[in-house]
Amino acid sequence: METGRENSLNIRRRSISALIPHLFALGILPLLLSLAGGCAKDSDGKKWVIGFSQVTVKEPWRVVFNEKLRQKAQEYGDRVELIMLDADDKTENQVEHIKVFISKRVDAIIISPKEASGCSKAIQEATEADIPVIVLDRDTTYKGYAAFIGASNLMIGRAAGEYAIRLLGGPGIAKGKIYEVCGSLASTPAQERRDGFHEMVEQEEGIQILGGLDGDWKLDKAKAIAQDALQIHRDIDIIYAHNDPMAYGTYQAARELGLEDRIRFMGIDGLPNEGCVWVRSGILAATFLYPTPGEAGLEIALDILEGSREITPGERITLPTATITIENVEEFLR
Repeated sequence: METGRENSLNIRRRSISALIPHLFALGILPLLLSLAGGCAKDSDGKKWVIGFSQVTVKEPWRVVFNEKLRQKAQEYGDRVELIMLDADDKTENQVEHIKVFISKRVDAIIISPKEASGCSKAIQEATEADIPVIVLDRDTTYKGYAAFIGASNLMIGRAAGEYAIRLLGGPGIAKGKIYEVCGSLASTPAQERRDGFHEMVEQEEGIQILGGLDGDWKLDKAKAIAQDALQIHRDIDIIYAHNDPMAYGTYQAARELGLEDRIRFMGIDGLPNEGCVWVRSGILAATFLYPTPGEAGLEIALDILEGSREITPGERITLPTATITIENVEEFLR
């Protein structure tokens, strides 16, 4: 027969066991295990513990993003412990990641948020707890973070608009129909890729822009959108998608209807094994380079922690981009 003390211990064990699946789902259990032994120090001094919350790893660009960030961290050897968590495309998971990072007093936080508003309060709380936060790729409504790093999506949208005008005849005489498939419209990249594109294309009286539905950056969702659109608008001249996987999904839809040869497809990302390959093969007319920001984010975080860089709240660091077409694609495949 159990004593009162034994019964209490067994209840606690069962409660902890019940929590384990939830912690694994959030990606938090590895963090707790990593930090349980404390922050080890190398022979030269402090080991910096940096927490990173990635919105998802279901998109190819983000897989490359993580790989490059992990490789960059390895270059620092024992100076850095990088804890990478996957939010499974859920804002609430990212908020939970930040809360755990704060409670465990990591030295810095890097985050690529799902949407502009959802993580802002948590990022503010981390900042007020004197933990520098580096925001990557997608901006937030809170601007008091240590730095934002990413390419200019507004400039990319403008470049895409300029290229679409060129494909349709050139400034002042361009004529045709463009169908747009947006990324997640709750995110700043999708908003800016749309706004920059419209800024350029709407100057041309002969161009009509259709669509604008939210494909959430996903190939299958974009394909479904295009399947419906092409049943109604079989005279579309260009499909502009906010990333390369969505552009490829619309190409697949057009191919099923035998329309792939009359439509030009444009995407964004420019990964060597994805968008660039599709440009070289003639599937995409163009893609626009969107460099991954993880390596720069880690460098900035370490510069701040080691005192070589002062924090200027809301600082923006813009990464370079490029228009990739059949004329120059080989440069980006090397």
